[in-house]
Amino acid sequence: MSNKPLSVDLALTKAKTLIRNGAPDQARQLYQEVLNRFPGNKRAIEGLQSLTRSNRGQGKTVPNAGPNQDQINGLISLYNQRRLQEALEQGTALAKQYPTAFVIHNILGAVNADLGRLDQAVASYSKALRIKPDYAEAYGNLGNALIALGKHEQAIASYTKALQIKPDYAEAHYNLGTILNDLGKHEEAIARYTRALQIKPDFAAAHYNLGRVHMALGKHQEATTSFANALRIKPDYVEAHHNLGITLKTLGRYEEAIASYTKALQFKPDYAEAHNLRANALSDLGRHEQAIASYTKALQINPDYAEAHNNLSGIKNYEIDDPQISLMQKQIIDPAIAESDKMHLSFALGKASDDIGDAESSFKHLMEGNRLRKKELGYDISSDRKLFSLIKSIFGADDLPSLEEIRPITEGKKRPIFVVGMPRSGTTLAEQILASHSNVFGAGELNALSKTISPILDDIQRAPAGKLAVGAIRDALNNYIVELDGLGGDEPYITDKMPLNFRWVGFILTYMPDAKIINLQRDPVATCWSVFKHYFSSTGNGYAHDLVDVAEFYRLYVDLMDFWRERFQNQIYDLDYEALTQNQEEESRKLLKYCDLDWEDQCMEFHKTERAIRTASSAQVRQEMYKGSSQEWRKYEPHLQPMIRVLRR
Repeated sequence: MSNKPLSVDLALTKAKTLIRNGAPDQARQLYQEVLNRFPGNKRAIEGLQSLTRSNRGQGKTVPNAGPNQDQINGLISLYNQRRLQEALEQGTALAKQYPTAFVIHNILGAVNADLGRLDQAVASYSKALRIKPDYAEAYGNLGNALIALGKHEQAIASYTKALQIKPDYAEAHYNLGTILNDLGKHEEAIARYTRALQIKPDFAAAHYNLGRVHMALGKHQEATTSFANALRIKPDYVEAHHNLGITLKTLGRYEEAIASYTKALQFKPDYAEAHNLRANALSDLGRHEQAIASYTKALQINPDYAEAHNNLSGIKNYEIDDPQISLMQKQIIDPAIAESDKMHLSFALGKASDDIGDAESSFKHLMEGNRLRKKELGYDISSDRKLFSLIKSIFGADDLPSLEEIRPITEGKKRPIFVVGMPRSGTTLAEQILASHSNVFGAGELNALSKTISPILDDIQRAPAGKLAVGAIRDALNNYIVELDGLGGDEPYITDKMPLNFRWVGFILTYMPDAKIINLQRDPVATCWSVFKHYFSSTGNGYAHDLVDVAEFYRLYVDLMDFWRERFQNQIYDLDYEALTQNQEEESRKLLKYCDLDWEDQCMEFHKTERAIRTASSAQVRQEMYKGSSQEWRKYEPHLQPMIRVLRR
């Protein structure tokens, strides 16, 4: 026999010729070769069965040729019907009867894997591969079992081997993409998912997981496209509806996001996470009654859903006999509770206790919630001290790249207004006044600037004598301008209300000379206390979860703003929050004048402006101007002395 494999048709034709010429053993060898490559080939199976019957008629005994297609199909049917124990028993019997039937060992591997018998699954797949070393599907299945066992490197090797044998094996590309994504190798994962989709364009799971990678990279527009592609193929893909809702909300497309969550819930009514996220979107839009109903539904489905308890507490006013309080009190003392759940319940109980006037309990819960959050984030104030020092050293130097060198390639359509300061200092109120103007689009808190500038600073910190690179700044500015232009409608002005953008004032005023900077100032103790008592879902507010840390960070903020004022004289507008609440019209007129905006009366009725507000101040700015909030900390004053001492140092 030649080592070169014959085509299937030629091999089967030659086998019949060999039988006619009296060479059944050579024919049997050809049939077996076909079955090794194509286990379900009906003509080869029938040929072997015919030879077996012929030999029996002549009184000869022959080795068992292998299971017939009916036996294989029966085993597969049991597996597909999830009758796994029966499939295990029948597959084990067939494997004993036909020990070299690699397809049976492969199916047994799948059965064992689904029964949670992962070591036995690996053994079955390995046995199939010893019999048939070029069995790509078995390598793919082996990779799946190895992932479940946490053996990632071995799984990657198994998928790679499968693709060496069968380069157009879409499922292997897909599975390799999934493990690469889990390992944080996002770009490599994208390449694998893309290849899987080139081979198999209707691969819904590949579209979905490609969307998840884009989400992880902050490419929300691309993620939206991928999830939509998955849903065109599989309209009842619940997870795709759910994640599409997340990306649409991130892009500010709230009504579409709510529609996506609602669609997910049509297919899966008991999807507590979708109820919770739908409620978040409704809350941002100021539809608090609907949001409370959605949070309540999530908690009816899963009463232990600590994050939903915390989210609900942000928009609900509690009475002393509220059953939710007693439910949370019972849950938080459960010794089996996870620390992340205890953290969420602590913040929620802190808010509830404050509502019913129990300051002692409120502070105790807030201290515990913040302790757990700081532990979760692993925050150390020294990291921010180093960052602020680096920023000052960069912009204190005389060799900054000039605006002419940097000039972005992209010309922005919108003139940015940056509202900066400490969180909880009134930035949401200032933006809401501006967004009430007909020429201003309120974009809310955007991560875009931090996302583009932070990598530049990381590179400088790694370089021995690092400094700003022209290309890096130009790319950052272009990316930011493109993101701004993709938001909102036709308004010529756009607000970016990320408070911590105060760190980037040097970049803004050096390289975006048309931009406006509004810095909110509020009573330091009131600001820091308000920061401390609120849960921040973003990881960029690690300083917020310790009384001393938040005060030290406030001092870093004040010092950096002093530095910016000295370097960029008369280019920063300081807006006093207390003055704004006391003299609303006067301060609002001055604010609009600084922004080169004509006065419009609707700016006085900012609370009537309908727009999404993603911050903890969403409820407050939907009411008329509130006075006196900067004194609320005084009932906690005895507990706040560590913070106050740092602020007054």
